[in-house]
Amino acid sequence: MYGKIDDLVKKAKLGEKEAKMELLKSYKPLILAQIKRYYFEKEEIDDLISEGYEVILKGIDKFDFSKGVYFSGYINTILRYHYLDKLKSKKYVLSLDKKISSKDSNISLIDTLESETDIEKEYLYRELNDELIKNIEKLTIRQKQIIVMFYLRRVNINDISDRLGISYRTVINTKKNALEKLKKLYSKN
Repeated sequence: MYGKIDDLVKKAKLGEKEAKMELLKSYKPLILAQIKRYYFEKEEIDDLISEGYEVILKGIDKFDFSKGVYFSGYINTILRYHYLDKLKSKKYVLSLDKKISSKDSNISLIDTLESETDIEKEYLYRELNDELIKNIEKLTIRQKQIIVMFYLRRVNINDISDRLGISYRTVINTKKNALEKLKKLYSKN
């Protein structure tokens, strides 16, 4: 097999068109294999095949038998690198609205994506958080201090009473009144 290909390459180097056509015909499966390996868009296949033929024709002219390399291996390598270089330089723009549907359904890429965050839940959480901040602002200064220290900073009631210089019972009552006021403010909304 290699002997036949070597003969065709020698004839093609001398300018025989039939030999070049025979080589192009015999290497078309290799061109298609390289294209399938790196490209997925069917619209480009004809252009990519033509480029593969050009690469082979240039490869015939540049091939040097004295290097001791098989022509098939040489062509395989230059085709692979040609398509890889072309793929690297290509900018793909992929729309999430692109349809990937089969005949039965009409699904787009966006429909197949899963999100770890629930957008509705996140929105409601932020909305409630904003509302809580607004309602806390409506508390008295002492109530705000106690709510922030107890719930946000995780300070226990004894430490709160020591820091604020008020009795333990006053801290409990102020916290209770603040929570009742927050409940009323939420029930109004």
